[in-house]
Amino acid sequence: MLSMGRDLMHLKRVWFFTMVLVMSMVSASSVADAGVGSDWRLLVKNAACVKGPDVMLGEIADPVSSMDQRTWKTIASIKLWKAATKSGRPVTVSQDKLRNILKYYMGDKVNNLILPNYLTVQTGGWVLTYDELKSQVVAFLTPRANDLGGDVEFKNLQLPSNIFFKNLTDKLVIGLNGDLKPGRNQFKLHSVASNDKIISRKAGTVFLDVWKAVPVAAKPLNRFERVTQDKVSFQRVNLAYKPDVWDGTGGPWRMARTLGRSQPFTRSHLEQIPLIEKGERVQLIYKGKTVKLTIKVEALGEADMGQQVEVRNLQSKRIILATVVGDNMVMVR
Repeated sequence: MLSMGRDLMHLKRVWFFTMVLVMSMVSASSVADAGVGSDWRLLVKNAACVKGPDVMLGEIADPVSSMDQRTWKTIASIKLWKAATKSGRPVTVSQDKLRNILKYYMGDKVNNLILPNYLTVQTGGWVLTYDELKSQVVAFLTPRANDLGGDVEFKNLQLPSNIFFKNLTDKLVIGLNGDLKPGRNQFKLHSVASNDKIISRKAGTVFLDVWKAVPVAAKPLNRFERVTQDKVSFQRVNLAYKPDVWDGTGGPWRMARTLGRSQPFTRSHLEQIPLIEKGERVQLIYKGKTVKLTIKVEALGEADMGQQVEVRNLQSKRIILATVVGDNMVMVR
C-alpha cells in the first residue's frame, strides 16, 4: 500500500510538470503560429488600459520602428494573460515579474520586447501617460506664463508617472492655487466625473525662470534720496530669484534704504514721498474769521494730506501745529 501511494504521488508530479511544459509550449508557440519572423521590436508601455477578457500584446506595447500593417495586426492580436475582472483598478508589475510572465506566453520572443521598470495595467477606463500629461500641463501653463512678460522657461516639472481614469467619460482638470508666478509653483491635477464630481486628487510642481528687464540703480543710492530718471537704468534679471522687484511705475519715490549700483529696486527699497518733508520750506495759511495770511515756514516733520505736522515760523521761530492741505501747503485756523 505504501509503495502504491508513492507511485501515485510520483505519477501526479510527472503529470503536473508535463502539463506546465505543454502549456508553456502552447503559449510560446502562439507567436510562432502567428506567422511572423523575428525581425521586429516592441516597446512595452509603462501604463496601459485593456478591454479584456484577455490582455492583447498590442494593448501594452508599440512597434519600435516602422512595421507593415499586416504584420503589426498579427503581432498585436497575440493573446497574453487574462485581464482583471474588476475594472478601474490598476495593477502594477515589476520588470522581472513582467519578463517571466511574457516569457511564459511568448518564449524566446520575449527578447524582442523592451521592458519598462514597471508596467501598470487597468481593465477598462483610460490612462494619461507621463508624456501626454506633460503636454496638457504645458499647454495649460504656457498662456499664463506669457502673461508674466519677458522670457519664460519651465524647469523641474514634477508630475505623476501616469493618471488612470475609471470611466471613458472621466476627464482631467488642471488648476492653480492663485496666479502663476516666477519661482516654484504647485498645480492641481483632478480626475473629474461627467457630473463634475472630483474622483481623485493629485498635484504637480514646476519652477519658472522669468527673464525680464527691470529698473536697477544707475549709481549707489542713500536713504531718503529721491528716485529720479537719471538714477535709474535697466538690467535683465531672473525674477525667480528677485522677488518683489519694482516695475518702474507709481511714485514719486524716495529711497527707504540704501541700494548699490546695478542692484534691482524692490518695493522694500522705495517709499512714497510725503507731501510735506522734514526741513522743507512750505506755505502756512492762517485763516481766521476776518483775515487770511500766508507765510513761509519750516516743516519739522513729515506728513501727508489731512495729517498734522509741526512747523516753525522762520521769523518768530514759533512752533505751530498745522494740517496738510496740499503739496507744500499747510493750514492753521
